[in-house]
Amino acid sequence: MITITGLFTHPIKSCAAQAHPQGVEISVAGLDFDREWVVVDQQGVFMTQRRWPRMALIQPVVQDGEITVQAPGMAPLSWSLDVSAGDNVAVSVRIWSADTLGRDEGDQVAQWFSDFLQTPCRVLRNHSRARRYVLTERVRPWEEKSQGWRVIGDQQQGFGFADALPFLFTNEASLEELNRLVQQSGEQAVPMDRFRANIVFEGLPAYEEDYVLGVSSECLSFAFIRACTRCPMPNVNQVTADVGTQPGLALAQSRQFPQGTLFGMQAMLVESKPQRLTVGQTLDVEYSF
Repeated sequence: MITITGLFTHPIKSCAAQAHPQGVEISVAGLDFDREWVVVDQQGVFMTQRRWPRMALIQPVVQDGEITVQAPGMAPLSWSLDVSAGDNVAVSVRIWSADTLGRDEGDQVAQWFSDFLQTPCRVLRNHSRARRYVLTERVRPWEEKSQGWRVIGDQQQGFGFADALPFLFTNEASLEELNRLVQQSGEQAVPMDRFRANIVFEGLPAYEEDYVLGVSSECLSFAFIRACTRCPMPNVNQVTADVGTQPGLALAQSRQFPQGTLFGMQAMLVESKPQRLTVGQTLDVEYSF
């Protein structure tokens, strides 16, 4: 059994997290408003902390029918979540190998982000006509291990601007083990926000999640589809936007696999009725052997 210790959305892809200590609604698309917006450059390519670490300093909060962004030296900016205005125009955007649609949030929002990031950019919201699905080739290996379980049908699997799958789980014990190596190198331990998870949990030994097929409770089942491959982005301090060498070096030392450097598990729903996840909620664990 695992216990949820933290719930987080990242409303604007690659910007700061919004914590949900009181719980959050979920669907097959992920936690509500997770990666609902994306920042794109003049060529329409999505921007991330990999190249623009200052994005970590942009703090979005979704509440009371609007989204508000704050950043150092900038006046806060809010705009409505109402999608009726301007939703007839769809902008093509590619998230890695996946093509999807966004709608431009307008010049005022674009100017705010361009001023702070010091480069021309636009902000897109996930379009109401977007139909981005989890790729079949990502799901098939899990289905082969699951002895007949199947994920919810593709027609229901649309999600926003997350890299590959709607949910990311991370294990507190795994971070503790990783930080043991980080501290051996003379560096300070890193917090879990470096890994930009949606659902943080405790209750499993370090890296035991590698062997988990899924987690579930009544009317709610998550499939752990695959381990999350890691780029250098966890080296970005989410408070200061400074870029260091840890935990990247410790990950390279301890978590190298044929598919890449791994930390955390990307997941999707197998079964769900309308649900609200809460901190302190427990989930049963099913292993894959």
